[in-house]
Amino acid sequence: MFAGPIIAREVLTAPRPSRYYIARAAFAGLLFILMWTAWQSLVGWREVRELGTLARFGGILFMMFSMLQLALMLFFAPLAAATAVAHEKDRRTFVLLLMTDLSDVEIVIGKLTASLLQTGTLLAAAAPVFFLNLLLGGISFGQVLDILGVTAAAGLAGGALGLVVGLWRDRTFQSLALTLLLVALAPIVIEVAGALLPEVRIFGSPLATALNPFRVLMAVLSPSSDQLGRFRVTSMIFIGFALSLAFALLVLAVVKLRVWNPGRNEPREEREGEDEIVAVGSLVEIAPDASVAPQVAGNRPPRGEGEVSTGLNVPRRSHRRVLGAARPYRKPWANPILWRELKTRAYGRKPLIIKGAYLLAFVMGTALFVAMAAGKDVPLGEGRSIIPLALAVLSLILVNAQGVTALTSERDTGALDLLLVTELTPKEFIYGKLYGVLYNAKEMIALPLALVLWLGLTGAMPWESVMFVVIDFLLLVHFSAMLGLHAAITYTNSRTAVAHSLGTIFFLMIGIGLCAFLIVLSNREFGRQLLSFLIFIGVGSVALYGSLGARNPSQAIALVAILTPFWSFYCVISLVNENYLAAFLFSVGIYGFALLAMLVPAVSDFDIALGRTNAIQG
Repeated sequence: MFAGPIIAREVLTAPRPSRYYIARAAFAGLLFILMWTAWQSLVGWREVRELGTLARFGGILFMMFSMLQLALMLFFAPLAAATAVAHEKDRRTFVLLLMTDLSDVEIVIGKLTASLLQTGTLLAAAAPVFFLNLLLGGISFGQVLDILGVTAAAGLAGGALGLVVGLWRDRTFQSLALTLLLVALAPIVIEVAGALLPEVRIFGSPLATALNPFRVLMAVLSPSSDQLGRFRVTSMIFIGFALSLAFALLVLAVVKLRVWNPGRNEPREEREGEDEIVAVGSLVEIAPDASVAPQVAGNRPPRGEGEVSTGLNVPRRSHRRVLGAARPYRKPWANPILWRELKTRAYGRKPLIIKGAYLLAFVMGTALFVAMAAGKDVPLGEGRSIIPLALAVLSLILVNAQGVTALTSERDTGALDLLLVTELTPKEFIYGKLYGVLYNAKEMIALPLALVLWLGLTGAMPWESVMFVVIDFLLLVHFSAMLGLHAAITYTNSRTAVAHSLGTIFFLMIGIGLCAFLIVLSNREFGRQLLSFLIFIGVGSVALYGSLGARNPSQAIALVAILTPFWSFYCVISLVNENYLAAFLFSVGIYGFALLAMLVPAVSDFDIALGRTNAIQG
């Protein structure tokens, strides 16, 4: 095939599993269900004869569809590209790909196209639903084309970014976390640059309006009076920028492909000119050059020449002088899994990159919130609360990513099978992994809590609400981490486990946000939209059960799948009606039960959960 063997294989094999057809049909069906729910929220059961009402409904519906699709594209396209490469690295198959006759361009373009094939087909499947909005009025044909073009360009740029990060980093969690953080940082950086440089314009459009995809979407959906004839220009600027960024990232990936890979987890030859280690008896010292005592492999003198060799070839560890005997081995704790998670580099050698990127995103987001809330009587009003909520959701997604990769990495490298034949109990393994994940993500947990406490100290939030938010956030953090472990236990394929885990937490947050938006949009008139919401939430329950309990069904997981969307809907209604205590109690009850429903089977029936018994294996 002219496109290359990687793309040819993906095109031939991807349509075979039925889940791909189900995903496309489910996405289009979700849009139709959302359409009916929005109709019930805005219009209800009354007969509509006014064209203006239909046009208004068409415009609002098209805005919801566009925002939802852009959010999905910016979330799944980068993660799909990063996961495709990270999965190959964990299984040690990516280095085999580099040993083939494929050129660097074929490998890079092939992996990107293969990883974006599913998201691209989802975008194509949703296009007819977008064009159906033209029948309602309120939008034009050009707006539909602009929205689809902006979404596709943003997805391509995000996929190229995820591919570069996946090629750069050696660990799955580092690839996923850095990709998510860079995607979250991009709009914040653009907004800050637009605020600092308000006079900078690109073809007449402000910097933030031209480069932020969400602002571009709003400019296309609701052009102001001075943009009525220019909204196409804004979308074209962004599409050109996104395509140029994707091209630059792909060029970087091609140039650095064999420089970054194989990474530090692969054997490498000693570099010339590095310090070498000489071991003589109990003395271990660093020789600044090879002339002192060249005892290492590749620089060993012939027999009978130079100094007498001890036969010890010690790998270079550091540049500091160590006198005396070698250091004793470190003693693990009673729970060796927890000791490994807390005291070793279980998630790579450079975790500070991830923490630094998260700190940068958090500081910039908080500064943007403070600047927007300055001088306001209600700092969290008028939509400004979206910024701290987005930072909290980002933390939950990162914790979930660390939870799922904590176990999938063990499985892909073959370490999980070795751990299972030891004397470790399931309780030690699960609790060690769970609290190891929370410890390694401690910055992502502590900073949102510090922000909430600061809001309480400044009087922006009552202390009662501060207590509710802190308890709920800590519970959701445990829920997110355990959800990742549960998905990794349930699905043996790492890419499937990552997709189910991150997809579940993402769609859960998106569903809650859509419910809140529709409730506010309907002016809190719940009666006329109850039936549509029940159907919408019921579909969410079926999807949640398919993700959590279809592989290893249990009554507790079934109850979680049924109750979580409905009680989350009740919590949203309670928050809208300012009944904070009810929302707090129900959220603690349902998500606490969901946490236990995943935790107890993992601890008590670990082999069954992994599918290792004869009954499960058939």
